[in-house]
Amino acid sequence: MTASHFSKLFYYVCTSHVKDSKMISYAADVLVVGAGPTGLALSNALHKLGTSLMLIEVNTSTSIHTKATNLMQGTLEQLSIYGLSDIMYREGGSMKRYMMNTYGSNVSPRDMHLQESPHHNVIFLGQDLIDGNLAEEFLKTGNEIHFKNRLLKLEQTDEGVEATIDANGVEKVYWFKYVVGCDGARSITRTFTKCNFEPVRTGKYVWQADATLSWKRLKTMKQMWLYYYDIGFGAIIHLPNNLTKVMAFEPKESIPNRLPTLEEMQLKLRKMCGDETATLSNPQWLSHGELLTGVAPSLIDNRIILAGDSCNPILPNGGQGLNIGIQDGLNLAWKLSDVLQGYASKILLDTYNQERRGLRLALEKVQLNTLKYTLPAPKFNQWFLKKFGNLLLNKFWNNLAIVFSQLNLNYKDSDLSKDFLRKKGVIAGFRILDADIVKASTNTEVSLFQELATPKWKLILFDNLKQCDLDKLLFEPEFSWINKLILTSSTITTYPIQNLYYDIDELAHKRYGIKEPTLLLIRPDNYVGLRCSPSNTDVMITYLKNWFPHI
Repeated sequence: MTASHFSKLFYYVCTSHVKDSKMISYAADVLVVGAGPTGLALSNALHKLGTSLMLIEVNTSTSIHTKATNLMQGTLEQLSIYGLSDIMYREGGSMKRYMMNTYGSNVSPRDMHLQESPHHNVIFLGQDLIDGNLAEEFLKTGNEIHFKNRLLKLEQTDEGVEATIDANGVEKVYWFKYVVGCDGARSITRTFTKCNFEPVRTGKYVWQADATLSWKRLKTMKQMWLYYYDIGFGAIIHLPNNLTKVMAFEPKESIPNRLPTLEEMQLKLRKMCGDETATLSNPQWLSHGELLTGVAPSLIDNRIILAGDSCNPILPNGGQGLNIGIQDGLNLAWKLSDVLQGYASKILLDTYNQERRGLRLALEKVQLNTLKYTLPAPKFNQWFLKKFGNLLLNKFWNNLAIVFSQLNLNYKDSDLSKDFLRKKGVIAGFRILDADIVKASTNTEVSLFQELATPKWKLILFDNLKQCDLDKLLFEPEFSWINKLILTSSTITTYPIQNLYYDIDELAHKRYGIKEPTLLLIRPDNYVGLRCSPSNTDVMITYLKNWFPHI
């Protein structure tokens, strides 16, 4: 063998490791691209679940502008599982009601203070504060946000993803087991996948201004205003630091595709609210943009996954985009961690695409219909809503409020949802409900929601008056990774006190629609995965072994 042949063989041996996962040196398990609300929520959750990650952001900091503003009740519930909701209350304001006007008819107020959730109100912060809070939580755990890092290229194999990154002017190459693109509607991550698509232009535009507002209406964050007028609709939102966001949505014929001036935004404001004395001053941010639509054909391409606006640019109606993006990240986090840590089969990740893309398709349909009938609304619709809008909202508002809050989101059609009881109540695929119960070990009143606020699988036994034989599920070592709670309505029981909770007056039993012993297997995101009778535990064991074959 010549020296030349030997050197070629040596090079081949040294470089062939890229095809052998045992020899790949991974920078981390997961690369998260984008430090917006989706990427930051995902990164915090992955860290808390013990999964290593690298978070990169092309900009020099997290958002300095308010952009999206509101955290809905459903999102606050999800954040609370990871201990990330309390930080949002420090600076945020609690919005309790919508003030609404339909084509000159006052249909206010509309209640958004919802008893259905422990988080009763919408929280107004602005994306600058939301991102800042999530970044602070992430950084204080010793993690780093790699700012001024631009993704240049992704190449994936069966063993991982090779990422080429411009790190502050220096090109670097890293290996990761998975990459998650949280980099917005114009996602770079998406272009390296089979999930890529070109967002569709709607010809509808938005102008925004963050400024100081002087007017004769209420000035606190307890409410926001929605105005529907002849050529569009607008929103007025009070925010921390004496800022007010004014938004106007109109067809391209009436909103030029450029930044508005403060004077132009003041004219839009006065047209919306009918108050010629309303005044804007001290502008902090002016922005414009065309509304885009479209949903990715899939959210997963092998080891590259999309989340947030990279999946589809949610229209801003009702502030849903920010919230659905954060919930994408938190839905993905526990599934990805379970797979990476070897607990779950890779098929668990398929449910992320199934669940979250399905929700996006449904929301896209609603949002497009909203644009169709409001930008601008047909003359008959304007007359009808002006005359009968109040009556319609009286009839349908409760349902609309739940939709806005995102408390109605469910996964009943997911492969993860299995229900073996043909009964009403909280069925598989729906979120858990709160109730006051008594913790037996301390004999103190606690919240069921708070007892379940941990990103782990949970098993609840609702036992009325007799003890069930559940030793295998409750106490066998192979199921020790599942948190167990026993809710009994009997004052006499022999269950271990460390797992026991009293529900003597059956507050929880009745809220869940339970009249006889029932088992609920709760997912880490506090949606019911499986519901069955304690006498049919075989179906639960089969369910667990399907997703977790190594237990």
